[in-house]
Amino acid sequence: IGGRKLHLNCDGKGSPTVILMTGAGAFSIDWALVQPKVARLTRVCAYDRAGLAWSDPGPADETVEQTISDLHLVLRAASEKGPYLLVGASIGGIFIRAYQRAFPKEVVGVVFTNSSNRVGKVVKEKGALIWDFTEDELRSAYPLPPSIVKGPKPTREREPFDRLSPQLQAVRLWLNVRLWEKWDAGKAGPGTDLSWRKEFLREFEEIEARKYPLGSLPVLVLSSSPIATEAERRSRNGAAAHLDFLGSNTVHITATGSGHEIHLYQPDLVVESLARIVVAVRKRAPLSQ
Repeated sequence: IGGRKLHLNCDGKGSPTVILMTGAGAFSIDWALVQPKVARLTRVCAYDRAGLAWSDPGPADETVEQTISDLHLVLRAASEKGPYLLVGASIGGIFIRAYQRAFPKEVVGVVFTNSSNRVGKVVKEKGALIWDFTEDELRSAYPLPPSIVKGPKPTREREPFDRLSPQLQAVRLWLNVRLWEKWDAGKAGPGTDLSWRKEFLREFEEIEARKYPLGSLPVLVLSSSPIATEAERRSRNGAAAHLDFLGSNTVHITATGSGHEIHLYQPDLVVESLARIVVAVRKRAPLSQ
């Protein structure tokens, strides 16, 4: 894609095509407990964003704009046909929401797994959620101070990634070490912070401006927390609560006792949830049925 290589790992046959998006600093390999089982039901692809795992870096890694543009281009280059069912884990939630907004005719459903909640940051000893800072305040945090260090070299995979097979843990550790080696505090800039801030604010404004901004599009919210209250929806203290109110065809599934990476802590629940929305999309039936 534009002289860069992007990694897309696909398996299975059928429609819709499920696209799996990881959280920050995570890899497509993290879907290994989910993807093979989903592939028995339909086509499924796990995507490594630029600069992660086997994907080459780009000019603006982890920004919303580059991420959705890259995904749109790589799906076409790989001849992966739509329609797409987008799945976003953690911060991956803001990417799939932005992709649906940019290419609504390609997307037949969205699934959020512990997605898009609270992104905190410290700027000049002031700690706050990323959307509470102004753009100028976020820019003022860079370049990063010399006191910021990247920590020791990774030597093993910790929970929950130790739930992967020993062979996959070895691969993941290799990927983690490569990422650690590449990270340079002196080259870090505010681009990702500014992009994420813009996306969160856009999402807040959409949900506050009208009821059900996604209309009847199937939305499945898989969370380790219970369904949000109306008061939580009106608040900007977290973004996850808004997901339950995105559309009129939304179902919330609580992953009781799960850690943040539900696809590793409770992979079978993720598979069952994806099967449910795939069947609903194929039958053009409400998720509640």
